[in-house]
This record gives sequence, structure tokens and C-alpha cells, in this order.
Amino acid sequence: MVTGLVTAFFYLIALLYSIHDFDAVLSTTYTFPLAEVYHQATGTRGGALGLLIIIFLPPVCTCIGATTTAGRTLWTLARDDATPFSPFLARINTTHKNPLNATFAVALFNTVLGAIYVGSLTAFNAFVGSFVVLTTLSYLMAILPHLLSRRRNVIPGPFWMPDRVAYVVMALSCAYMAVWDVIYFFPFALPVDAETMNYAVVIVGGLTALVSVWWLWKSRRGYVGPKALVEELVGEARDVDGRVRIGAEKI
Repeated sequence: MVTGLVTAFFYLIALLYSIHDFDAVLSTTYTFPLAEVYHQATGTRGGALGLLIIIFLPPVCTCIGATTTAGRTLWTLARDDATPFSPFLARINTTHKNPLNATFAVALFNTVLGAIYVGSLTAFNAFVGSFVVLTTLSYLMAILPHLLSRRRNVIPGPFWMPDRVAYVVMALSCAYMAVWDVIYFFPFALPVDAETMNYAVVIVGGLTALVSVWWLWKSRRGYVGPKALVEELVGEARDVDGRVRIGAEKI
């Protein structure tokens, strides 16, 4: 992180000194304003393209890893019967020995989201913007119950903070994320019309409603949670005769 901070600082200095026409950067028709900056720095389109390729390659590698990780996460949820089409998504490919169906589903979904950019820039920005809110909400849903329950439901680990430190850190984190999420739903500029409206609130609210309805519907139809954990706990609760002890009701 220190190396990234130092190199990014000097990279930013070089980038700013390379700009000769700031208005051209602001009014560029390129998808990335960085392309105009590189064009001004090198003076040639070929030089700008070469520098953009260097910027382009790391995200390509990142997308591969992110798609693989998301595919395995989806497979894990499908294996526990927590997603729609779980029998299909939970299947392991016999040839490649990996969750190919879940990974392909994630790749297809990402491609569809990327295609939205071609049809509507407003809708695409709403999807991208909602990611930040959904991510912070996932942290908030983990930290806030931990704070309200006074940390009674989590087994202390090697990085366990003292109470007076933990409560301050968790309270400030929850307050910051709550305020930040509200601000992030504000429009980008005034006046607001149908094209400049921030629709991230629609996506976050709609997705939250859909997931809540799915959870309520699934929880009432025999959902038992991660099967591997349940099987492990059941195995530990059995006595020598193979019978489950009375204390195993907690699982």
C-alpha cells in the first residue's frame, strides 16, 4: 500500500504537468479523459494508445479473478439452495472439475450489465453507483448488529479490540456509512430531469425488496443454511452409538 501511494503520487504529478489544454480534457469526446491527457503528453495518437493499453491490461486480469471469485460465491449459495435455479448453478462440471455453470452465469450477467452502457448511460451509471451503496450496506449489516448486541454473538479472535476501542470504531463506521449512503443517492447536479436523475436509489431499493421477498419465501420452505457446516456440527454432536445428543438442538 505504501508503494502504491508513493508511485501514484508521482504518477499524478507527471500527469498534471502533461496537460497543456485543460478545457480539452473536460470537453473530450473520448470515453476516458485520460486518453486526452496521454494524447497531450505524447503528441501522437499511437503514444496515447500504447499508454492506454498499459492501463487496460491490469483491469482485464482483475476481471478474470473477479469473475472467478463471484462464480464460486454464486456456486456456494446455490449449493446451499439459497439462489434461484440452484440445481443448475450448484452443478460441478465433470470435465473441468469446477463450477462452470455458476461462473458462466456471472460472466453472462456482467456482459448484460456492460451492454446497458450502449443503450443508456444514465442506467449504466445507476448500476455502477449502486455498487458502492450495496457494498457499504453489506458492511453496515454486519457491524451494526455486532454493535447493538454488544458483541455477544461473535467468538473473540486474534484481532479482538478492547470494548472502549471497538465501540467507538464501530459507531463511527456505522454513522459514516449511513450518512454516506444517503448523500450518494443525491442527484449529480441541479436542476434534475429524467436524464440526470440518480437512479441508484431505485436499484438499491428494488434489489433489497427482491432479496427480502426471496429470503422470506425460501426460509419458509425448509432452508437449512450451509450444509457443510450443519453436517460438521451434527458429526461432532453424535455419540459413540451414532445417536445425536440432546445438546445438538442448537444446530
